[in-house]
Amino acid sequence: MIYLLLLLRIKKTAKDTEMSRINTDAEMPIAITLEAGTYYRCTCGSSKNLPFCDGSHSGTERPIRFELEKRRKVYLCSCGKTVDQPFCDQTCGVKLPQD
Repeated sequence: MIYLLLLLRIKKTAKDTEMSRINTDAEMPIAITLEAGTYYRCTCGSSKNLPFCDGSHSGTERPIRFELEKRRKVYLCSCGKTVDQPFCDQTCGVKLPQD
């Protein structure tokens, strides 16, 4: 499995609730090819396995659970504006490649 690691800077805004510490300065989604299975997208920024949760969060912040039925390339939102968490829906204006 190919991982694209992106170091996230912690940035908290009042507007971001579920994605409270997502990197709004990244200006691009995280492109990654994943095998079929269940994944947990980190929302607190404390994980040492970003963009995935490693259980190091505390308090009320919870990871976003998502499942893939087959191996595929996904684009994980890094701006926090998407309505289809954890996936990028291009709400922020970024253009995703047509795969």
